[in-house]
Amino acid sequence: MIKWLLTLFLITTISNADTIKIGGSSLKMDYVETDRSGSFLDSETTSWDQIGGVELGYSKPMGKGHGGADESALELNLRYLKGESNYNGFLQSSTGTILSPYSTTTDIEIFEPELRWVETKHTQKFDVSSFVSLGYRYWLRDNSHDPFGYKEEYKWKYFNLGIKSLFHDKNWDIGFEIAYQRAIDPTLFADINGGLNFDLGVTDGYYYKIPLIYHIDDKYSLELSYKYDYWKIRESNVVGGFYEPESKTKNQIIAFSIVIKF
Repeated sequence: MIKWLLTLFLITTISNADTIKIGGSSLKMDYVETDRSGSFLDSETTSWDQIGGVELGYSKPMGKGHGGADESALELNLRYLKGESNYNGFLQSSTGTILSPYSTTTDIEIFEPELRWVETKHTQKFDVSSFVSLGYRYWLRDNSHDPFGYKEEYKWKYFNLGIKSLFHDKNWDIGFEIAYQRAIDPTLFADINGGLNFDLGVTDGYYYKIPLIYHIDDKYSLELSYKYDYWKIRESNVVGGFYEPESKTKNQIIAFSIVIKF
C-alpha cells in the first residue's frame, strides 16, 4: 500500500512540477549469497537486455540554501524495473546437504521511490551539492515456476547521505555523485514452509553515479547516466531452522531520460 501511495503522490505532483524527468533504464544484476565460511551458495546475474524499466523524477526549488548553499531543492524519484535473471546454485536436502548444481531463471521486480533534500552551491563552471534521502526498496525474486523454486520478497526503508558535483561546458554537463546508504528494519519474506519472515542483519552499502547531460535549449535536456549500486546484507535471524545467508548485490544501471523545465 505504501509504495502505491508514494507512486500516486509522485504522479499527481508532477502536474505542477518545476522540473520533471522521464526515462527508461536497464539493469545488469550481480547478486551472490555465501555461507558462514564465505563459500559460494547461489547467484542471480543478468546481461543488459534482461531487466528494464522506467524512471520518473521531480525537482522543486525550495528557496535560499543553508550553510553557504545558494539553493535548496526537494526531489522525488521513482525507479521501477522488471525482467528475468539467471539463477545458479545447488539443490539441497532438508538438512542442508548439497546434492547437485542447479540452474533456472528468476522473475525480478524492483520498486524504489525516494524523497531527497538537496543543498547546492552554484558557480559559473560547476555546482556542488550535498543531500539526504529517505526511500523504500522492494525486491521480488520469484522462481516458483520451477519445481524446486520459491518466492522471496525483500523490503526495507532506507536513508542515504551523499555529495554530488556537476561541471558545465557550453551545452554539456557532466557530473559525479556518491552516497552511503543504509537500510532501516530490513525484512525478507520467503514463501517456504508456509511462509517465513526474516529480520535481515545490518544492510548497508554505497552507490556512485555519473550523469552526462546535453541541454537542447532552456526547457529541454537529455540525460544519460551510469549508476553502480552496492548493498551488503548480513546474515539474518533463524526462523524454523532456516536463515537468510550473507549476500552482496553489485548492480549497474544505465538510464536515458528527457528533462523538462517549467
